[in-house]
Amino acid sequence: MNLSSVKAEQQRRYNPTAEMKWIDHLPRDLVIEILSRLSPKDLCKFRCVSKSWQDLLTRDMEFTARHIQYSKQKPLLLVRKYLSDGIMELNKSKITIELISIDMQGNITDKFSEIIDGPVNTFVSCGPLSILCCMHTLYVCNPSVRQIVRVPYRSNNARLYNIAFGYLPMSNEYKIVHMFYPSLSGNGNMGCELFSFKSGENVGSGSWRRIMDCPFSAWTDEYPVCVNGTIYWAVSSGWKDKSILCLDLEKEEFSSVCYPMHESKKYSFLEYIGLMGDLCVVGFCSEESIIDVWMLKDKKKKIWKMDYSINLFPLCPKFLIPCDDQSEDILVHLEQRDLICYSLKSQSYRRIEYYKAMRTYNKPCLYYGSLISVNVIGT
Repeated sequence: MNLSSVKAEQQRRYNPTAEMKWIDHLPRDLVIEILSRLSPKDLCKFRCVSKSWQDLLTRDMEFTARHIQYSKQKPLLLVRKYLSDGIMELNKSKITIELISIDMQGNITDKFSEIIDGPVNTFVSCGPLSILCCMHTLYVCNPSVRQIVRVPYRSNNARLYNIAFGYLPMSNEYKIVHMFYPSLSGNGNMGCELFSFKSGENVGSGSWRRIMDCPFSAWTDEYPVCVNGTIYWAVSSGWKDKSILCLDLEKEEFSSVCYPMHESKKYSFLEYIGLMGDLCVVGFCSEESIIDVWMLKDKKKKIWKMDYSINLFPLCPKFLIPCDDQSEDILVHLEQRDLICYSLKSQSYRRIEYYKAMRTYNKPCLYYGSLISVNVIGT
């Protein structure tokens, strides 16, 4: 075989288009089943194979749903850090942020950087997408495809204090919630505005609008979580009066629920997360090194039940990292600068030594891989 024949054979062997043509002859259901098990990084390469593949991987709702189903089984941590030499640089109007994806074994799977409008004060995720909130600017990010898109400016340029992020499966719609105080009505309540956009569409096609004021004057003091289309915040006017604010994203109505009461224990912290489709409050008792997990069994009647009591001795939890609301695992950050994943199903935990990959640290959020675009060209 001469040199030109060898080169031709090598080109045929490593040409992804030539290699993947065979799959076009398989049944569509089987193609979706095969491709949905691949990582977004691999699938991004396959989008260039043909126009039909591009349409399948980016516009086919059946494939998207199937791929997300498998991606949820392999969630990722998203960690941010600033690429700066000193603290003073963070005060500049533009800074460079690096986003690092880490798997549940503590390995870095991807990293990329972007220039944004200042430091991030709110960093939350909802499924495959994350929110980066600066003082006056919001960004929607899909780290799987390395896209960060600025949300259109609001009608008022007030400082962004309190941002939440949720998703409605029935309408395939994401909603960003911004609450501010005082409201323009001057009644002492918090005002509220929403930004909505459809999954898979350009974020820039969405719009802001005002909804009803929040009927509570207390300020929220923790990151919100979204569980089954409802966003929850911790609201506090004092430790004893701590309660949870609720916003039904479909009805766009506010309500509240009190924390579960348990007089026999003193909790070092109380945090709320989504687990197995329910809102949960997790309390840590430092005296006994026990974590109690309370589940909201009836949202209308506001009935709580303590389903789990977990002995973590000698570990000392510091805070929780919000998980997907269907998860059976609790991510616990420890005082020992480590992270553990506790499985409610197996009642055991394993360490995630992601600090080995990180020199500097900011509280991470959890997401799962997806090809959902937030910057669709031509929309």
